[in-house]
Formats: sequence, C-alpha cells, structure tokens
Amino acid sequence: MDPANLLDPSAVRRQFARRALRAGQDDFILREVERRMLEHLELTRIDPGAIADLGCGQGHGLLALRSRYPAASLIGIDLIAANARAAQAAVAPPRGLLARLRKAASPAAGAIVADINQLPLATSSLGLAWSNLALHWCADVPGVMGECHRVLRPGGLVMFSVFGVDTLSQLRAAGAVMMPFPDMHDLGDALVGAGFADPVMDMERIELTYASAGALIDEVRALGGNALRTRARGLQSPRRRRQWEERIGAGAGADGRVSLSFEVIYGHAWVPAVKRRADGAATVEFRRPPARG
Repeated sequence: MDPANLLDPSAVRRQFARRALRAGQDDFILREVERRMLEHLELTRIDPGAIADLGCGQGHGLLALRSRYPAASLIGIDLIAANARAAQAAVAPPRGLLARLRKAASPAAGAIVADINQLPLATSSLGLAWSNLALHWCADVPGVMGECHRVLRPGGLVMFSVFGVDTLSQLRAAGAVMMPFPDMHDLGDALVGAGFADPVMDMERIELTYASAGALIDEVRALGGNALRTRARGLQSPRRRRQWEERIGAGAGADGRVSLSFEVIYGHAWVPAVKRRADGAATVEFRRPPARG
C-alpha cells in the first residue's frame, strides 16, 4: 500500500469541493460503476437493516440503495457540505401532510459531513457499508477498512469500488505525474488485516473515448486533479495545456477520437459471526448445554 503521506488531505478536500460544483456533469463513469456495483450486490443475500454510503456525493447511490432495500435506514457520509446537503435533499420525503405520514412509517434517511477515515457511527451499527469510487482518495485505506469493520455488525457486508493502478494509463504514458491508485492485492490484504472474512476481489477495464484531447483533460479534471503533496503549485499555463493536448492527441484512433482507460476494482467481504475487537481479541461465548429431562 502506498505510504499514507503521499496524498495531501487539504488538496483532496478541494478536489471534492470543485467536483460538487460540477454535479451532474461528466460523471458517466461514476454512474456506470455504480450500476455495475448494484449488479454485484444482486448476487448477495443480506437484510442490512442500516446502510452507510461512504463518499455519497450528491446521493445517487443512496437512492439506488433505498430502492434495493426499502426497509433499511440510510446514512450518507461525505467530506463536502454541499454534497451532504444535496444527498440529504435527495433522500428527504416530499413536503405535506401525506409526506409526514409516510415519513413516520419510513426508515430514517439522511446525510452528514464527515471524514470516512473516522466514521461518526456506533460500533456494530450497520449491516452494509457501501463506497463507490471514493477509497482511492484516502491516504490510509487499511485504516478505512478497519473503521468499516468496526461499524459493521457480525454478518455485515462491506462493498466498494476503486480505481486501480492502471487507471489513466494514457496520461501516465504522456508523462503526467499523478496520484497513485491502489493495487487489487493490497486491497484484499487490507480487508483480511481489518478482520473481514471471505474477501472477493474483481477487476475490469472500462475505456472511454473523447472527440478531442481537450475534452479528455476536462473530464479528468472533473473527476479530480492531482492531490499529491509533491504536486506543482500554481495555475496551468495555456502553453502547458497545449503540450498535453498534443501528446494525448498523438494517440488518437483512425476516427480522430482519443481513449482513456479506467481499471475498476470491486471488492466485498463479510464480518465473521464472531467479530474481532479493535485490540485484536475476539469474544468467545460459552453456553451451557440444555438439561436432559
């Protein structure tokens, strides 16, 4: 796993705040991966009771999860207040008398501002921890896995997607210095190290094409820029931008379109029936056998 000090938390916050201003624009990859995660979820049998969406953005995932589990309570967690407000509005019932009656009979749903490295949730309070394309922004991914294990009850499920090491390979080939993305095997090790059982890891590549190198660069900026501590400061000059467009455009296909690759990693794992405590110990129950009459 990459050292925790590679990412600048303040830069990560600025990237997400900038993305919040562009909500609904250039987010095809987010929605597409979300759709594929939901297909993965169809293969599991779980009655979660309570669900948290870690890095919930504008609440698209919360709405999809509510449709999948209408009896479950929902909490969205996001680093940016604008996202949390939008997610809260997305899952809030409509106003009016009928809405209040429905709200009284419906499970709780809302969103809060918090860092998923330190979840403001009670231990063993969730049945499902869900995260779509957010964990690669965390400097301490094993720590986040530990937090997920803490807040999930025995039998609970963590399910996530992240961008993997080969994401944006065309930009790296053009010489871009970019933030690191996690390796699938490291993520599996982090799950086991946190105390999860039966981890399942999967990977696929998604390739998007753009009409121009400029459109490709704009999409990458919408997804988030460089959050490395060692990144160059200051605004990008027009000359620098033209250089990048020329390098990327050199790889255009016969139709003139340029490609951008995403390695998407999917993972899920379960909390064992006997849950390991934070200190590494596990509770063992001794039960007296029933008396024979």
